[in-house]
Amino acid sequence: MIINEILLTLLIGYMLGNIQTSYFMGRLLKQIDIREHGSGNAGASNAVMVLGWKPGLIAGLIDMGKAAVAVLLVRALFPSNAALPYLAGSGAIFGHIYPFYLGLHGGKGVASLMGMFFGLNPWWGLLCLGTLILMALLTDYIEGGSLFIFAAFPFITWLLGLPLYCILFAALLAAICFYKHRGNIHRIINKTEVTISAEWHKQKKS
Repeated sequence: MIINEILLTLLIGYMLGNIQTSYFMGRLLKQIDIREHGSGNAGASNAVMVLGWKPGLIAGLIDMGKAAVAVLLVRALFPSNAALPYLAGSGAIFGHIYPFYLGLHGGKGVASLMGMFFGLNPWWGLLCLGTLILMALLTDYIEGGSLFIFAAFPFITWLLGLPLYCILFAALLAAICFYKHRGNIHRIINKTEVTISAEWHKQKKS
């Protein structure tokens, strides 16, 4: 039955998404809970701030990889249903944001969204990554790219002709993303959020 396939797909995606790379690296490298430092989440961007560029890059690649693996695994299990790999990637994003063993307090899901699209189609992944970078540069905020991509997520799902349950789940994830970024949005409105250009000039001086 399709409902059983959907539930198994979501479980696979969610469990893979629960691999909290930044959290484990924080424990391993500095014996800290990374969620108590920096921006307060277990995402790759916070790993960069707290642990450094190399650990942050590794965390980002693994966070992308786990969503891509979810897509590819479900595609191999259910090759006749094109919607299920998409749903698996969405489940991985949800698992990254709300890991059950960390009190539902994980990352923000941006890297996992990138990984999902790379798993579905490498060209989609490159387009998604390029759009994120472009919007970040245009807005001068890293969050500008993240918010734009997540806002577009349900519309992309709809344009791909995927079932309603995929569209609704994408819309839910977009809403969660904006909620998780509410502090950043507030600081952007108040012009207190650190800009890309300001950080670039800071790095050049140091």
